[in-house]
Order: sequence, then structure tokens, then C-alpha cells
Amino acid sequence: MSRAFTREMDGRPLLRSTEVGAKSMADVYRAIEPDFAFEVRQGRDGWMIARLKKDGSFDSWVEE
Repeated sequence: MSRAFTREMDGRPLLRSTEVGAKSMADVYRAIEPDFAFEVRQGRDGWMIARLKKDGSFDSWVEE
């Protein structure tokens, strides 16, 4: 995980132990929040879901 994304974290990001589980959860968020894009990224403790603005810039992590 890059330092830029570490600095962006305010709360605790939602973590999944597998990439498949994170991608499945990202699909749920895509349906709930159609104004954002979602991308799965691997961190030190598991897989996280980044919420991106439509221009592709980072907005926030999906939090617990």
C-alpha cells in the first residue's frame, strides 16, 4: 500500500482476507453508490476497497 493511501485513511478500512471476497463486496458497493467507482487493493493485513471519484482520483476507503 502506498504512503499516499495510508495518509488518506481516517477510520478503519473494511478488510477482506481474500481478493475474491473483496471483489464481491466491491460489487455490492457499486450497486449502492453508483456515483463512485470501486477498486480492490491489497494492503498489509488483507484486501481493501478504495472508493474512487469518477475521474479516477482517490476519495476514501470503504470503512467498517
